[in-house]
Amino acid sequence: MKLIFLAMLLFLWVSPMSMTSTDIVIRINQNGFDYVSNIQRELLQKAMSNISFPFPTTTKKKESGGLISRIANNGDIFGSGHSMMDKVMNINNVKIHHVKLPKLNVKLVTGVGLHVSMDVDFKMTGKHAIFGETEIKVRATVLTDIKVSKTPKGHVTLAVTDCKPIIRDMDIKFGLGLVNTVIWALQGQIREMLGNRLCQSVSSVLEEVNEDFDVSTEKNPFGDKVSLKYTLQKTPVVTGLYMEMLLNAEYTVNNQVVKLHNDTQEFTMPPGAGNKDTMVNLAFSKDYFSLLFIIGQESGAFNLEIPSTQECLANQMSTSALGAHIPEISSRYPQPLPVDMKIVLSQTPVVTFQNNQLIVQFAPYVEMFVVLPYSPDRYQHLLTINVGASLVAALHVEEEKLKISVSLQGDLKLEFASISFGKCKSKPSLLSEYMRTVFEKAYLPYINGTYANISVIVPVQCFLF
Repeated sequence: MKLIFLAMLLFLWVSPMSMTSTDIVIRINQNGFDYVSNIQRELLQKAMSNISFPFPTTTKKKESGGLISRIANNGDIFGSGHSMMDKVMNINNVKIHHVKLPKLNVKLVTGVGLHVSMDVDFKMTGKHAIFGETEIKVRATVLTDIKVSKTPKGHVTLAVTDCKPIIRDMDIKFGLGLVNTVIWALQGQIREMLGNRLCQSVSSVLEEVNEDFDVSTEKNPFGDKVSLKYTLQKTPVVTGLYMEMLLNAEYTVNNQVVKLHNDTQEFTMPPGAGNKDTMVNLAFSKDYFSLLFIIGQESGAFNLEIPSTQECLANQMSTSALGAHIPEISSRYPQPLPVDMKIVLSQTPVVTFQNNQLIVQFAPYVEMFVVLPYSPDRYQHLLTINVGASLVAALHVEEEKLKISVSLQGDLKLEFASISFGKCKSKPSLLSEYMRTVFEKAYLPYINGTYANISVIVPVQCFLF
């Protein structure tokens, strides 16, 4: 079963308690499990509907003695191996036609894990050898304790540690009427068959959920070059109020794990933090976002080529537009020519928190090329400029994902790295407004579009069944 968020509170902390081993703290409150128990019944109902019952078997005993002995031992006066008593006391071809779970509760229990209590209503049919078609209605209660732990690979695993099936009510109707003695005997048979299989159904559901954990914790946020795997650092902590999990986000670029190197202590949720009225509280360490931007840089996701035909920069991608800020460019190219641009982020972004804001220091370089339509060397280098930018990353939750969007904070810092149009006496700051336009209309929308297409948030809904 999946958890769909109704509400979620996001926490960001810069704390001395931060290390690569724990990047995310997930705290699922009791009302999160209440939500699950109220609406997520389909998987369990399906498992209960798929219960199958074997045909009753009889053990053929070695016959000895005469008629009296055979009657006493088998109830079979003909010695045929199929006693009249077997036919009276057994029912065959039992099939489930409808299952309903009127009540399903999941409670957090300290030292136990999850305690699941469910009422199950069955409508079944069977065939009695003597009395014919049989209708059976059963109401059962299943009490189950589930332990939440981790596998050696760091995945969540759920296992039944205790299960008690209780058959509360049973109604059996024969096509030829009721026979109390027979009904009493059949009730015992059905209790035995159904009771054992109720707990087996719960275990089979958990096996399916455990298989989903292995798949759901691996993602490809920036394409085939990059993979992201979430792993538990330790067994989840369960109290009577919440279940808390500490996760590590492991990024791999070209099959190489990317790590931050620091010696500080692990990241935890501070005492008293969180909102007990929400279903899920999330806490992200600074390292989580540092890794996210480092991976984007190392995978080339923040590199952008802007052609002279870029619509959002109409009339900006030409020597005349640049010459309006740097006169030497107009002198070198008196006739307007198109200009292509390439933005490359080669330096690692630096992530910090300032005044409860996520700040990213970006330092890309921008190469500009004059496009010569009739020249064998179609692209002629114009200049390369180093840009220092401070970005503010806004965070919000949408459709079970953590969305990131960046915007410029303050002015751009510009520095000429190389010039190919001759001696230039102009200061690079003259291009500040021009480069700001390029960033705001082309580069930042590209970065935001990159983040819009990836799932930044850990799939919390997969950790609840």
